[in-house]
Amino acid sequence: MANKSESFAVSTTPPTGIISDRQIVILVSLLIGFILFFFMLFPLYSILKMSFLKNGHFSLASYYKYFRTPRIARSLHHSFYVAIISMIVTTILAFFFAYALTRTTIKGKNIFYTIIMMPLISPPIIQALALILLFGRNGLITAHLLKTDWSIYGAWGIIISEIFYCLPHALVILYTTLSAVDTRIDEAAESLGANAFQVFWKVTVPSAKYGLVSAAALVFNLTITDFGNPIVIGGNYNVLATEIYSQVIGLQKFDMGATISVILLIPSVAAFLVNYYISKKSFSLISGQARPFLRPSRMWKKIGFTGYCILISACIILIYVTVVFGSFVKVWPYDWRLSFTHYNFPSIGGYASLWTSFWIAIVVGIIGASLTLVSGYIVEKAKPKGSQLLYLLSVMPAAIPGTVMGLGYILAFNRPYYIFYGTPWIIIINVVICNYTLGMLSSITNLKQIDKSMEEAATSLGASIITTFTRVVFPLSKVAFMQTFIYYFMRSMVTISAVIFLVSATVHLAAIEIIYLDMDGRMGSANAMATVIMVIVLSFLGVVRFIGKKKFSSPQMQQSSV
Repeated sequence: MANKSESFAVSTTPPTGIISDRQIVILVSLLIGFILFFFMLFPLYSILKMSFLKNGHFSLASYYKYFRTPRIARSLHHSFYVAIISMIVTTILAFFFAYALTRTTIKGKNIFYTIIMMPLISPPIIQALALILLFGRNGLITAHLLKTDWSIYGAWGIIISEIFYCLPHALVILYTTLSAVDTRIDEAAESLGANAFQVFWKVTVPSAKYGLVSAAALVFNLTITDFGNPIVIGGNYNVLATEIYSQVIGLQKFDMGATISVILLIPSVAAFLVNYYISKKSFSLISGQARPFLRPSRMWKKIGFTGYCILISACIILIYVTVVFGSFVKVWPYDWRLSFTHYNFPSIGGYASLWTSFWIAIVVGIIGASLTLVSGYIVEKAKPKGSQLLYLLSVMPAAIPGTVMGLGYILAFNRPYYIFYGTPWIIIINVVICNYTLGMLSSITNLKQIDKSMEEAATSLGASIITTFTRVVFPLSKVAFMQTFIYYFMRSMVTISAVIFLVSATVHLAAIEIIYLDMDGRMGSANAMATVIMVIVLSFLGVVRFIGKKKFSSPQMQQSSV
């Protein structure tokens, strides 16, 4: 007993003797909690204050004005119409794609999976750019091949853009769900005389119902809060996110922008809560003894699902080929001579915006990955009092639309004493906070896999909590840390809605430059900027993967990490 008490005394008091491990945990928890409160809840409070207070008194005048102005009020109906149709179509398409990858023995699964994930590494408006080149008023297919006056601008342009933008997000959920459900259930149904359609409809679909609802809720949230595709291809078809931008930037009506933000916040939070609840429930249908083995699929099944995957993949490839090719064509679709003219960006930002976006993305990756790893360690391992409140604050950013958060930053921090406002740091903070949830959940998932006995062994040897974290926990979390870093980097390079209000005369971002170039009628330059962003992201991922392979392939490095 004496030895145990001595060990405990050492573990709770670091060598300096100034501050205990428990106090360190509490101080770090308070610091992270303050960061989330100040940079997430305070901006939301500023929006609510702007929308509900008039001359210091509670008022619903802005809401009356919104619903009594038909043109503005239509944005709510438009948003729901676009989001619901996109949700239904995307979920169905992603489900059959995930089914093909997990429940059939078709060839080329890795290729199909890689292709459908391509929208994750590109600006979210690339789909809209491609559709305009192909089906716009001067589109290659509509105006020059079919000779029709019809164009893609409007509701259906937004819907098709959102479908391809959201496909990889829905696929990740459904792929995981279908991979985790035991295939022996299907085999048992077949042995009882059920045909292929009955097995699919009465066994496979019900077993994946939570994944389907979760994917649908995620797609709905992504679509109703998206700003990039509607602003590029929506034309006069206004939705909530674009209406916020029009009211704030175009008309300088911050009260109406705040009001629409609150209206947009309601379905966004509801979709997030449904997704969060369903994600928790989905574990009840996952078997710990799920069999990955698949029996060879029938010929017609392989042909059908191979053709389906080829069709979806071809559409995605067509989008990227169109944008890249459009960046080199001199005048689309009249002059097909190839030229680098569009890469001489006429905008103020130009190539400087690419460098700004790149170094901001690096800083965002480092800060975001570090902060979420420490937060995950506190919630999962240290577990001080109030850790559940910290967890709640950490998952809340996923429910807040980027345009709402961006407007909140204007209302909250546009003051002389906030020295970070109008600088790149306001963008860094915004991107870190807006994407905090996934980084936090990823860190917690990784920390759950670290055996508690390793930390206990370090503590029994006299290591403080800082030493344990830096010498034991972090080396075992390097892979997860790099994954979170890459996620933050990609999101920072391609994000639009979260930072559209935060760029200034001195701070330009490449993804925002695409929108400005498109609005200025320079479609070729917009395509060129999108192409350069994709090249930068792909090159960076390749370098990181190469360095990671060399670093972790050495047995000595692996042993030293352990």
